Amino acid sequence: MVLGWLPRSRPPKVDELVAKGRYAQAASVLGAQLQGRTPTLDERLRLADLLVLADRGAQAVPILLGVADELARYGFTDRALEALRRADAVVPGRSEVRRRFEALASAARARIAAAEAAARQPEEKTDPYVEAARRPAASRQAPGSREALPLDKELLAFVRGLGDRPEAAGREALARALFSELQHYLFRQVADGLHRRVVPAGGIVVNEGEAGDSVFLIASGSVRVLVVGGHGRPLEIRRLDAGDFFGEVAALTGRPRSATVVAVADCEILEVDRGALEILVEARPAARPILEGARDFRTQSPEEAAVRSLPGDASPERAAAVLAAHFGAAEWSPRVRLHFARLMLDAGQENDALAVIASVAEEMAQRGQAETAIAMLKKVDQIRKRDSAAAAPRVSRAASEAAFRVWVASLSQGTDALLRAAAPPAVEEGADRRGHR
Repeated sequence: MVLGWLPRSRPPKVDELVAKGRYAQAASVLGAQLQGRTPTLDERLRLADLLVLADRGAQAVPILLGVADELARYGFTDRALEALRRADAVVPGRSEVRRRFEALASAARARIAAAEAAARQPEEKTDPYVEAARRPAASRQAPGSREALPLDKELLAFVRGLGDRPEAAGREALARALFSELQHYLFRQVADGLHRRVVPAGGIVVNEGEAGDSVFLIASGSVRVLVVGGHGRPLEIRRLDAGDFFGEVAALTGRPRSATVVAVADCEILEVDRGALEILVEARPAARPILEGARDFRTQSPEEAAVRSLPGDASPERAAAVLAAHFGAAEWSPRVRLHFARLMLDAGQENDALAVIASVAEEMAQRGQAETAIAMLKKVDQIRKRDSAAAAPRVSRAASEAAFRVWVASLSQGTDALLRAAAPPAVEEGADRRGHR
């Protein structure tokens, strides 16, 4: 007889099992959830972590090796190396791990050698368009053909100026790699895909989520890079100045724009369409590792991840409501709000505390302290992932929460210079008095 009227017990969740230290059961539950579909990389890594915690490292190694192979195949060398290091830490000295390390190192050496060889090799100086002009008239192409097009000398001077800036290094080396001593014939091939743009202060260059396949090089001025957080509000994650570039993620991967870019001051920008970019990179191989390195860095950006990981209820409005409910309606200073966040953590109200910390970070970003604000959010993001086995597989949840409280306490007690920059002294003193009444 089936007792259908009895309430059925809810199946355990992975997070609940992990919190109780039942890692083997958590791995089984997660493995069952992944059956019948292709798991994401993050899901596979989490399963591997749980297997390690359950002392079943031998089962985790093949998962980590598969993840490393997939990351390496798509060009994410750093993340592939990280997966291999984790596999080597689980079962040291395995030959298949060593072979993969050697393959990645060999590929990296080959890319470096190719870039150095391309930089040493003199480019072809003969201009086909000049040679065509020397041929007999009967053999020339008809008027209106591409060879008959006039040379846009103003645009050529502009892009050559970008390429001839001295001491270009790192990300700023892209313009030099693409445009230094640009030959007429190569310029004619790509001129239609080069667009010189002037963007006034406050103007939007690209919007997050829109389609796009071009790269932008900043000739003058600076821009803000904004990412919409999990709470639906944009936050500045970095600034880019003259010589830098952006847009490479969409251009190289075909994905939508990953951020909104806004001019801080009047900017002059060169937009390079994908077709022109492909021709230039083919002719100038030294530009390829610069573009791919920037793509890999930004697709793994910890700043972007920290902003996107903000919970949906971490808005300033939510933080104000939380503070008013707990401590009364008042304009608290950042220092006092962080102190209150620690009290909320001690009371087990983590979501409320995170909303308050996020509101302080957003306020600081709006007052020009974007780097410090992002550093706070990155720390919050790291702590929210405290059960990651890669970072500390044996640290208890209680110990992690204790570390979280210590960190928040340090924010409220040891950030004098930071908060002086974020709030006028008069406001700070008044708010502090209200906080201790």
